[in-house]
Amino acid sequence: MRLLGEAFDTLTAEFTALPHIANPREKAALVLDIAGDYSREDLVTMRDEPLDAETITRLESVLASAKAGTPLAYALGEWYFAGRLFFITPDVLIPRPDTETLLITVLRHSVMLPRGLGILEIGVGSGAVIVSLACELAAKEPRCVGTDVSTAALGMAARNVEAHDCDVELREGSIFEPIAGGELFDIIISNPPYIEPSETVENSVRDFEPQLAYRVPEGLPGTHYHQLIAEGSRAHLTEGGMLAMEVGASQAQEVTLIMRVLGYTEVSITKDLAGIGRAVSGIWRKS
Repeated sequence: MRLLGEAFDTLTAEFTALPHIANPREKAALVLDIAGDYSREDLVTMRDEPLDAETITRLESVLASAKAGTPLAYALGEWYFAGRLFFITPDVLIPRPDTETLLITVLRHSVMLPRGLGILEIGVGSGAVIVSLACELAAKEPRCVGTDVSTAALGMAARNVEAHDCDVELREGSIFEPIAGGELFDIIISNPPYIEPSETVENSVRDFEPQLAYRVPEGLPGTHYHQLIAEGSRAHLTEGGMLAMEVGASQAQEVTLIMRVLGYTEVSITKDLAGIGRAVSGIWRKS
């Protein structure tokens, strides 16, 4: 893989033979983008471009890891979310396009909010969502806070906060433990664990991604954390504040009911690109 075109062709062929990699040609282009900073146009116009030794070494390492079953995001150590590149390790979930639905839901709502709005994310993981919000809403000078129960995840989030040069305060603890009594936010967001113990997941998820971040404990329903977060958010939302949570493919209606029973109004479902209800949001009014 000494020339760009050769590397692209080799990666495409190798990825085609790996069952855990979908759209191998697209993934080959993505790997060359992240590992060598080559655009899709470069893959056509610069096929005879020699690769430097560092890029060749990295590509060989990524390919070897991929052949061992490692998801490409972990093999690369970086992955895109909503157009931005984030550092990733197996300590955190791989950011997925589904979660961009949650981001879009919040951005639409934030248009109506003033400068200095407060945003809390519960379970920041890599920090992809809260960092994206801090960057997208920089002109509004938001106060962004992110919590996570995992020390390792907070370390990764801190690295991404620094990489994107944004202002996000990170706190360690479960759900609302790190939030002071009476501390209020205009928006609370979360992509909590929602996979039940009996549910099967892809082998690459089961073998590499942190179960604590996607699976609820034994004996609990998939909406367990949605219930806890919806209950606790009422004490930490401003008047008219919004709670938005990602949900599993069949959970939107159940989480909608949970929020309505708890007193949220204007509860709505936002669908992802596949037409699946992926984010549920509602407004909290104390009166």
